[in-house]
Amino acid sequence: MKITNLDKGKAYQLGEGAKLEVERTNPFFNDYGETTSPLDIPASDYNRMILGYPDTFGMRDKMVATNVSIEDGEYFAQCRQIVLSAQHKGNISSSFYINDGSFYSKIQNVKLKSIFKDEMIPGCTTVDECIEFCKSLVGGKNENYDIFPVLLTDDSGRDTEYNYKILNWGWNAGTMRTASYWRYKEGGGYEYVTAHEMYTYSLGVDSPYFAGEWLLTDHVNEIPISLTKGYYISPFIRANYLLKRIFKHFGYDLKENFFTKTAPFNKMVVLNNVIDVLVNGHIRVEDLLPDVSVSDFLSVFRKKFLCEFVSDEGTHTADIIFLKDAIDSKPVADLTRQMTEEPTLSYKAASDYKRVVLRPKYQADSDTEDSYDDIKDMVSKNSGAYFDSADGCFYKKGYSGNYSVKVKIGGCSQSYDSGDDDIDTQDVEIPEMIPEVRTLQYREILDGETVSRDMDRQLYIGDYATLNSSMKVATEDGEEVSESTPTLPVMLAFPYVSSDGIACGTVTAYDTHLYSNVGFGSHRQGEQTPRKIFDYSLVYNGEDGIYEKFYRQYDLLLRNSLQELKVKLLLSQSQKQNLPSYAKVVIRGVSFFFNKLKFTLGGKSEPTESELRTIALTTPVNEAESLEDMMPAMTCKYQWLGFEETVEVSENDYKKSGNDQDRTFKIIYPPLPSAEYVGKKYGLQKSYVSQKTRHATMFRHSKWVYHCTTVWLECIPIS
Repeated sequence: MKITNLDKGKAYQLGEGAKLEVERTNPFFNDYGETTSPLDIPASDYNRMILGYPDTFGMRDKMVATNVSIEDGEYFAQCRQIVLSAQHKGNISSSFYINDGSFYSKIQNVKLKSIFKDEMIPGCTTVDECIEFCKSLVGGKNENYDIFPVLLTDDSGRDTEYNYKILNWGWNAGTMRTASYWRYKEGGGYEYVTAHEMYTYSLGVDSPYFAGEWLLTDHVNEIPISLTKGYYISPFIRANYLLKRIFKHFGYDLKENFFTKTAPFNKMVVLNNVIDVLVNGHIRVEDLLPDVSVSDFLSVFRKKFLCEFVSDEGTHTADIIFLKDAIDSKPVADLTRQMTEEPTLSYKAASDYKRVVLRPKYQADSDTEDSYDDIKDMVSKNSGAYFDSADGCFYKKGYSGNYSVKVKIGGCSQSYDSGDDDIDTQDVEIPEMIPEVRTLQYREILDGETVSRDMDRQLYIGDYATLNSSMKVATEDGEEVSESTPTLPVMLAFPYVSSDGIACGTVTAYDTHLYSNVGFGSHRQGEQTPRKIFDYSLVYNGEDGIYEKFYRQYDLLLRNSLQELKVKLLLSQSQKQNLPSYAKVVIRGVSFFFNKLKFTLGGKSEPTESELRTIALTTPVNEAESLEDMMPAMTCKYQWLGFEETVEVSENDYKKSGNDQDRTFKIIYPPLPSAEYVGKKYGLQKSYVSQKTRHATMFRHSKWVYHCTTVWLECIPIS
């Protein structure tokens, strides 16, 4: 065996019979990469000189990793050497990190922003140039950046105008949706009237304009603040460009992969919440990035999409592999002849089988009244609960009178948790925040009533941040208080252009911009069907979601397989060199995954015990139900319809109506419709009301008319 210090171009003097024990771990089952057990080399003057005299007292320089190569017959690998200890006239102890182990040793404790420190986007030297650059991004033609509106927390303190602040607020005019409201009529009673026409503003792909191109007046806690042009505009960096730059920073070329070749991941962006990116006349790339380490950023991809980044130190390339692809792949080698003794198969106890739970580490503030630990808990408390794949949220349907009311009970960031209580969980916490799909509204006061108009549905990302300016607000006692800057987590989104030519972002597989957010996930007849634009979603639930697309096969293995097999293998030098840690192999016709592939380098070749995991499913097979099976409302063959009947009654009937007098119909949430309710009236409510039809004068009495309105639900089959 020969170990060469590549930085010095010199080979170490090794002790007689020097041997390295190498452990190549499967990244899907372990948190660390390929490494060796510590190796002691003599602390000779020659070795000490190559390593910079690590045994010297009073060294002020921190010990850094050294690039080395290891050769043993056909085997060759480049790796990183970490000196663990050194003793003068004794030994120098080191560990060696090979391939994936080398890469992960490089990225420890490196901040993502540090890779782009002081880097500016070229061609942006004034606020006007920055704005023009951002306008050029609208529509998604730029390879590295994109732009579309997102919603921010409204801290204006005002009850009128928009219910959210808007980053990348467009200034392309269009007609706002109509709104109707109840207006009190002179003489008594109410009438349902249509509000006046208004214009809305969005970010159109053709000739785009931003509101931030002009001077703005913002409000914080009801206090007006004048903003110069450039505020509330920020580009979003593409995720693939960011990955490419990360690996290039550490000396690797990232190969073309699933994310670069598959829509919509090839356009996927990393969101930011910074409203003053442009105000100093340049765009710092680091301002567009989340406040995380490189390791945590890669963990979002590793854990969310169940993939791993693998590197080759010899070619200085990196690739992305997926467990679902490894499961579907053919075995790369038959190791039956490499066994030197009978293997030992260890069977799992019932408590060792697991099921997957997916949850985000961070969440935006919720707009739901309740929260639920798992899907079964949600359904047990809301029999009519269903999942709307268009906006990635969970809902239940209620009725106020004969009007249907859709109530959100779970957002886009709802965990995937089937709730099976007969099997333990393997929790996967993903260090991300999933943007929520929210409705942007415009509010105004008309005839003493607050009227809200639903404009469209956009992504909500929480509080905004300022990195290049300070927004100070005076309190009641005159003290100035600066806005604190929130920590920005990783947020992923898909850009797209809506059917009406508006730049948008989504976390689902659907065009949510004009989706009116009514109806079941299966979109019953007569309800609006949203436009599906992708085959993948970034939320955890649903047929296009993360669990179904990336985790179901792994969940199946956790529930039914992955028994441990220990076997001693005598590998050839070629196999030591070329067997991937994540590969599928065969022993006596049965397929396995490696958990830990172990072998030795140097000295006499000896068999070494490796650990493998079974892939074949044990019976009876335990499999997670689909969302439709867990939520019967999504496939129900019946539906509730509301009915109303109004008749004129006497004054005496009105006065004797008790609790039904001037009743406001309460919202009811009926049980799941079924055949047993057909032909019956459910949830019947009455309301007796009076209306003045003639004013009293000194010559005559007033005149009144009385009505009874009855509302109820009926269950009918879905045609």
